Amino acid sequence: MYWRQRAKTHWHRDGDLNTKFFHAAATSRKKVNNILSLESDEGVRTTDAGVMCSIAKNYFDSLFEGQESVRSPVINMLTQVLDEEDNALLTAPFSRNEFKEAMFSMQPDKCPGPDGFNPGFYQHFWSVCSEDIFNECCQWMTEG
Repeated sequence: MYWRQRAKTHWHRDGDLNTKFFHAAATSRKKVNNILSLESDEGVRTTDAGVMCSIAKNYFDSLFEGQESVRSPVINMLTQVLDEEDNALLTAPFSRNEFKEAMFSMQPDKCPGPDGFNPGFYQHFWSVCSEDIFNECCQWMTEG
């Protein structure tokens, strides 16, 4: 299981269980994905893990935070292409089945989420945790 997660490939599942090539690919992937240093906005390069986390967080915070802009000229140029029926479908509340379809469409061994669990965990325990997932996601969608 360790090597399967480390390689992040489907070779393990498809039959290449424990070859030298499999281990080399897993090790190579780790080396390629390793970030050795980051440069701050001030131009200071650092290799300290804590500082690198802070630099990455600040970068994405500034990237995705709302920015002031004048949108009305652009919005006025757009024509309406959705009718009321389409709009009603798009704004309708989510159903439990939609969440289940989304969860089971993911590869089970993909990257874990912020809680540390990968999709396989939720797929395996869907009968136990589906109600909680549905309620939490709907609350997040309405309240943010």
